Amino acid sequence: MNRVRVLDRLFGRFVPETDTLGVVVVDAEPPPRPHPDPARSFDTLAANRKVQDEITRYLREADPNRPPDHELVLAMETHRLPFLSERLMMLDSAWFAPVEWGAAMPAMNWATTGKEVRWVLRDPATGKENNDIGWHFRRGDVIKLRIANERAVLHGMQHPIHLHGQRFLVLAVNGKRNDNLAWKDTVLVPSGATVDLLVDLSNPGTWMLHCHIAEHLEAGMMTTITVD
Repeated sequence: MNRVRVLDRLFGRFVPETDTLGVVVVDAEPPPRPHPDPARSFDTLAANRKVQDEITRYLREADPNRPPDHELVLAMETHRLPFLSERLMMLDSAWFAPVEWGAAMPAMNWATTGKEVRWVLRDPATGKENNDIGWHFRRGDVIKLRIANERAVLHGMQHPIHLHGQRFLVLAVNGKRNDNLAWKDTVLVPSGATVDLLVDLSNPGTWMLHCHIAEHLEAGMMTTITVD
């Protein structure tokens, strides 16, 4: 069971939501060999020294304290929304939960399509958006990328930003240093938040960077980067 509290922004309250994700059937007969104690292994913090050493080397060589090399702003544009939907969206940004576990406004999300809503990745240095950004890098580049999720948009939402073909470290969230570093290819950027990434561009080719919410991707929130 997945039990979460969904934020109802219109009335300023949390609403419980429960979904059945699946059912597990346990056989009555024990396995032929006794398994190690799963509770003990689960409670033991594991560490991969090889990965930790590699991350330390990247941090030493890349100077994570330098200013960002590139920036992206996450935004949204609306066109010809129904009057009531637009007014309700204006009430939608009074407060944001740090993480949205479920959609509290499914009817509004269902009522809007790519004809009324356009989700945007914007390069503030050039003003280019989505597929027009066209960043190029060389294999072996390590860049610092800052992603800011614009707060002042109608129906602002969190965005899981996914980069194909490469890996990165999340250095900081809202300027606060991240001490639990791990290689990732996706970062959740809450509404109004800023994340700093150290991106290892080691895989040549043309790769997509996009929001992993399918309707945001369909409504424009994607670009490609080329690693020569």
